[in-house]
Amino acid sequence: MSYLWKALRHGKYGGIDVVGFKEAARSSVLAGQILTCFIDNYDTEEAALIEYPEAKDNGCAGAVSVSHLPDENDPVPGGMYPDDI
Repeated sequence: MSYLWKALRHGKYGGIDVVGFKEAARSSVLAGQILTCFIDNYDTEEAALIEYPEAKDNGCAGAVSVSHLPDENDPVPGGMYPDDI
């Protein structure tokens, strides 16, 4: 699979994740957007860089935030009130 770039990030369950970034297919509803794809997980950064030397810990892999989206307990349509549809 061809990626635009690869990066390292701290794994959710420990270790170091290697992730790749690619553009979504034209036929996708996400066409033109950059997708983050999990590639592999390693115990250490050194082990990840041996297998994927082009991956760098550039700080961008985990920088995506969805905190601007409402949670299920926020008082907005589809939120905390069960009759909001």
